[in-house]
Amino acid sequence: MKRVRLRVAYRGSRYHGWQKQDGVETVEGQIRRGLSRLLNCSEQELRFQGASRTDAGVHALAQTVHFEHDSSHDEWTFVRGLNALTPDDITILRAEEVDAAFDARRSSGGKIYRYRIWNHRFPNPLMLEDAWHVIKPLDLDAMREAASYLVGEHDFAGFRASDCQANTTVRHIRGINIELNDPCEVLIWVEGDAFLKYMVRIISGTLKEVGAGRYQPSRMKDILESGDRTMAGITAPAAGLTLMHIFYPDFPWKRGEPTLGGQW
Repeated sequence: MKRVRLRVAYRGSRYHGWQKQDGVETVEGQIRRGLSRLLNCSEQELRFQGASRTDAGVHALAQTVHFEHDSSHDEWTFVRGLNALTPDDITILRAEEVDAAFDARRSSGGKIYRYRIWNHRFPNPLMLEDAWHVIKPLDLDAMREAASYLVGEHDFAGFRASDCQANTTVRHIRGINIELNDPCEVLIWVEGDAFLKYMVRIISGTLKEVGAGRYQPSRMKDILESGDRTMAGITAPAAGLTLMHIFYPDFPWKRGEPTLGGQW
């Protein structure tokens, strides 16, 4: 059996998240359906694993999956074939054969997410499904000060969904960068080894409250110490979140890693 990994980009607006579920459209479900046709097998026969379970409405530029097959198809056939068999809001960017030790989820050495805010009195019609529209002007310096409390290894119990089933809530955030991409577009970049359910969206929602003047930057420290979800801000809308990059330090892409925006 040969193992292949795919780099996948998608607009998550019309999907119920990444993970395959009965009765609803998901990104994984679309790719599984196309792959089963390409390999002439049932979906149940596929040995297929995704790296990250993105939420409903969340986008990705760097979702990664691996699967196994014993066909004669080359890498280009999987790229071309799957792009023909999946909707236009899902694109296979790259395919390559990998060592059998590679696992899309377990081999990950961390991820980068980007949260996008359109900070203007009026909505941007080109960002209705790609950004959170925030009317009140945001103080980016206050947001940056607040974000500094989160960098490092902490217990992020106060920044997770109520139904999060993670065995531990301790996570390591390597960095948070907040930048003004133009006078009205605020980008929040979060890099970490792993994330809890809704963690980046809750961090983004809390940073927005700091920027709007509702919370002091030091509130982040209080949330970490208390583990109290009710002290944090709202869960920011899914539309603003994009999975930008997944690190594979032991399994680099053969043609190099893509270039990212910001300071990343």
